[in-house]
Amino acid sequence: MALKSFLLKIYNYPLLSKENTNQNQKKIRDVEWEAVKPFIKKGKFLDVGCGAGYAMQRAQEDTNSEAFGIDPDPMGHGVGRQGSNFTVKAENIQKAFAESIPFADGMFDTVYSSHVLEHVNNEIKSLEEMSRVLKNDGVLIIGMPTATMAAVNWISNVMFTTHHRFVNFFFSPFINTSKTSFKELFIPRSHSKEGSTLLFDLKAYKVKRWQHTVAEVFDVKEVLLPALYPYPEMRQWFGMRKSSKYSSSVFFVCVKKK
Repeated sequence: MALKSFLLKIYNYPLLSKENTNQNQKKIRDVEWEAVKPFIKKGKFLDVGCGAGYAMQRAQEDTNSEAFGIDPDPMGHGVGRQGSNFTVKAENIQKAFAESIPFADGMFDTVYSSHVLEHVNNEIKSLEEMSRVLKNDGVLIIGMPTATMAAVNWISNVMFTTHHRFVNFFFSPFINTSKTSFKELFIPRSHSKEGSTLLFDLKAYKVKRWQHTVAEVFDVKEVLLPALYPYPEMRQWFGMRKSSKYSSSVFFVCVKKK
């Protein structure tokens, strides 16, 4: 038992606790929020992919907005998922998908979505739904991971989880681990696309690709690169820093097409 405990400790060493991961995510979301906060319009605020409601809480506190949110798995991810004392109303969070937002046309002054579009089944349909529920003079603020984040993710996995993939590949029939394919021994899984690797993320998460997609539905007014930061679930091998060229996320400030 002592040997098993020791081996498990080595196996799990690179991964942070849920509490430390939550702290890292909060630090990241706060920096991103400060970058977009000047563009938020006071009024009705919708967070598409709200998780536990952290951005809703910030919108209430910082802009005195009435906050609403949707998520396919409320409380299942994001800051506060381990239990929060947020004051957002439970009835203001609905279980729903970005492709079918359960609110009336032109209801919101600000529609906000952070690190969601890379996970949806239909990007354009999701953006069209965000446009539908946004007022004509409203603002969309939408953020996604960048190819830089994909590269950071890849380096982090090489540094910290290579042994996981080798153990999973060779020993999954004998121990309780997830199965790893041969190609995943060297190229870790995609952050968002099932069955793909980080090669997909490096291409799909390019800022120009995201901007082109968003611009199919909205007019993009601002492109924000908040900060470069490491992957929050793993040990932090460099500190968060501001950079004019490199950022782990990109946010677009948009208005409806005329």
